[in-house]
Amino acid sequence: MVDHDTSHTESSAGEDAGVSERLIDAALGLAGESGWRRLTMSAIAERAGVPLNEALQVHGSRNAVLCAMGQHVDAAMLKEALGFTEEDSPRDRLFDMLMRRYDTLARWRPGLAAIIRDLPFDPVSFAVSMKGVYHSMGLALEAAGLPADGLNGLATRKGLAAVYLSTMRVWVKDDTEDNSRTMASLDKGLDRAESVASALCRCNPCRGRRDRGEETAESVEPGPDADPQWTQGGKPDTGAAPA
Repeated sequence: MVDHDTSHTESSAGEDAGVSERLIDAALGLAGESGWRRLTMSAIAERAGVPLNEALQVHGSRNAVLCAMGQHVDAAMLKEALGFTEEDSPRDRLFDMLMRRYDTLARWRPGLAAIIRDLPFDPVSFAVSMKGVYHSMGLALEAAGLPADGLNGLATRKGLAAVYLSTMRVWVKDDTEDNSRTMASLDKGLDRAESVASALCRCNPCRGRRDRGEETAESVEPGPDADPQWTQGGKPDTGAAPA
């Protein structure tokens, strides 16, 4: 059997991760100082202290850096999900995961505020950002034990994205030590989303009922895209909490 030495590969991956984080910090720092629209990879690499050719090998554009930031935040959000138990409702799980996102983003708040201001004038970055948000909300729904695919899942993902983005506009201006304004906004947003879902269910009885974000097998009929392993409230029939 050939003994493959993976130490070099692992070392390279670790170096790339370090360079990626430096580029993210540099990009968001510069965005906070001078805006996002005119930011170049040359300026980002210079601020990060990384040769431009090396920076471009890791992230080929400023929007690639933005995507990398999103992946970093996704990882923190999913790490939060590891602590969930069977007693945690899907709604509570979503609240905790989205708050973990805001907590993780805190270090880049000035830069993100600048990006949000510039997005209406930067259609490419806007499209990249929205694609990332929808992907992240899909991960959050799956980790909360709720479907993220199929017609109903996509509608839920869109609604959660609206709640997340609306709350982010509060978060960028939240100067409280405990993010109390952000938490209040997120709580109200999730309540509104639940109210809309409940109203739709009353208009369409075949979709069943919801109780604080928890669905039961009796109240929900699985759609054609449903994964057969998910049987009750979006939880696997093994009874294990999602990772």
